[in-house]
Amino acid sequence: MPAALRYLLFALAGLLVLGAVAIGGILLLLDPNDYKPHIEKAAETHTRLDLQLDGDIGWSFIPLGLELNKVSASLDDAPFVELDKLVARVSLRSLIAMQPAVHRFELAGLELNLVKAEDGSGNWERVMPEGSGQAATEKAAEEKAPTESSDSGELQFNVSEVAISDMRLHYHDKVTGQKVTLDDFALNASNIKPGAAFPLDLQFHLATTEPTLDINTQLSTRLTLGEAFQQFLLQELNGTIKLQGEPTNNQPVELALSGKVDASLADSRIQLAPLNVSVNQMQLSTQLDVKQFDTTPQLSGNLNIAEFSARKLLTQLGISLPPMQDSTTLEKVALDATLGGKPGQITIKPLTLQLDSSKLSGEVRYTLDSGALFSRLNLNALNADRYLPPQTETTAEAESTPEAPTAAETDLLPLETLRGLNLDIGLTAGELIANQIAIKQLKLQATAAKGMIKISPLSGQLYEGAFNANATIDGSSDNPRWQVQANVSDVKTLPLLTQLAEMQQFSGRANINLDLNTRGNRVSVLRNNAKGKADFAIAEGRLEGTSMSAYACQGIALMNKETIDTSAWPKVTDFENLSGAITINGNSIKNQALTAQLKGMALEGEGDVNIDSMELDYRAGLRILGNVHGDPACRVNEKLKNLIIPVKCEGALAGEEGLPCKFDTVRFRETVKDMAKAEAKQKANEEIDRGKEKLKEKAAEKFQKLFGR
Repeated sequence: MPAALRYLLFALAGLLVLGAVAIGGILLLLDPNDYKPHIEKAAETHTRLDLQLDGDIGWSFIPLGLELNKVSASLDDAPFVELDKLVARVSLRSLIAMQPAVHRFELAGLELNLVKAEDGSGNWERVMPEGSGQAATEKAAEEKAPTESSDSGELQFNVSEVAISDMRLHYHDKVTGQKVTLDDFALNASNIKPGAAFPLDLQFHLATTEPTLDINTQLSTRLTLGEAFQQFLLQELNGTIKLQGEPTNNQPVELALSGKVDASLADSRIQLAPLNVSVNQMQLSTQLDVKQFDTTPQLSGNLNIAEFSARKLLTQLGISLPPMQDSTTLEKVALDATLGGKPGQITIKPLTLQLDSSKLSGEVRYTLDSGALFSRLNLNALNADRYLPPQTETTAEAESTPEAPTAAETDLLPLETLRGLNLDIGLTAGELIANQIAIKQLKLQATAAKGMIKISPLSGQLYEGAFNANATIDGSSDNPRWQVQANVSDVKTLPLLTQLAEMQQFSGRANINLDLNTRGNRVSVLRNNAKGKADFAIAEGRLEGTSMSAYACQGIALMNKETIDTSAWPKVTDFENLSGAITINGNSIKNQALTAQLKGMALEGEGDVNIDSMELDYRAGLRILGNVHGDPACRVNEKLKNLIIPVKCEGALAGEEGLPCKFDTVRFRETVKDMAKAEAKQKANEEIDRGKEKLKEKAAEKFQKLFGR
């Protein structure tokens, strides 16, 4: 039996030797160049390509190899592909052992021209005749099915050298006019074997026309390929990317990267440990571990951006910054973030962001499937005015000039977007300056879900006082509902009104309580639907542009039957306390209980304010309580005490000359008539009373005389 087996092995060996000799003889005796016309004809028959084999074709048996030179193909009489040289050599023994060993793979001078026509079709789609592509796809699918179900061992391979040089690709999109050119492409690798690190060098140049941009890339690393290409490990990664063109304002921008990348497709995991990226002056470093990136990602690691000048970087990137009030802004920007969270969540805690002298710190959490955003942040201080456009005479005039009526009013809130929000945001700030208004100890808490936005609270310190507000916006319907409750305590009104509306006529310390609700999604609709109440009290106040003392003295002088000239008097009114309650109904604000304590007087009044026209219609009375002014014509006697001097205020609320108020002579005449009637009636009653007394006295005397006898 062993002898028979030995003879059988000898026979098989002999057959293999004879086969090898036969194949070698074929390779030696047959010249593949003789078959060029047949190959070109076959290409013309089965494709739409006009194939030209201008160079030599070579092959070898040990190692098994093929070499092509000077190959080109045209499509529709236009160059489609050209190749200077292709060399592929594989060990025959390794193929028999199912462990392919490639001695060398070389590709040189490959040039490919891709064109997208005006109708959107690409020339690469016309390489195969109509119908052949679908048939080939169906055949491939039929052949693939049994292959997928069959058992196969792990393929082992070894590539001694891969060299791709001078590869060029041209793409022209005639629809958009875009042209893209990839050239100077080169790739070199050696000793490629699964599970072992091998050197890889890559470089290319990419140019576009819309916009014009040049990109030069160089990359080197030691790459390790895992089994079945399911794992990629890039070690000693170093690369540079240089950009220049319209997006960079034709300024050169250089990006450099280095580090280590470990990716496992089987485990759905990517590790960056670490990865450093620099863009001109900006230095970014990260150590990041991403698990389950294809389902519910889970992150852990950190991200750090060292302090850099964002202003300089953006300028180098060709991004023009708008003019700002402070040209030294954006000079110091830095970020430090620790990443983590449960699967499906991205949590940044702690987070530290520096913007010039401002520092934002806290926690941010984002849930991927629901889009829920949670944050708790603290801001030390921010002067937002530094980042706003400079205030010029033109902008100041534009802000002070009433806007011309617009052709069509637009919605305030994007309701569909609002209904998709899922937010829980908290912010505290030591100081926030906006429009030159400084808010200290700011606190904001806001939530949004299913179209419902709640702000509770929004509070802070403002101009030596404080404010607190709660607001709700129900955007679940197309007619959103708004509710606002707010209170202001001890806030100085003069600096606030000056900054908000350039009003300098009113000062004092305000205490206000407001409860307001409305519906709608446009300003005009919100005004028309507004309903609410408010009460206010303003202490230690002053009203500029209006002199209530002058109005009072005009009436007092008339009562004293004297003349008085108040034109040179200061147009100012000081008051101890001004209080009242208002009712808001659409564009109308009604005030039925306005009171104020003035020098020697008490102000009482009521009236309306039209929000749409910003005009007021008030009827007020100045009750004389004591001395109002030192002018002799304005002297107050006991007769004039409790006299009410009428004042009428009609016209624009925000006039430059102060409130549109004046002494109401018509009502005063009526008052004087009423007083005269009352005085006459009083005198008549007094005369009657005196007459009655005299009659009583005479009757008593007669009675005494009668009975005294």
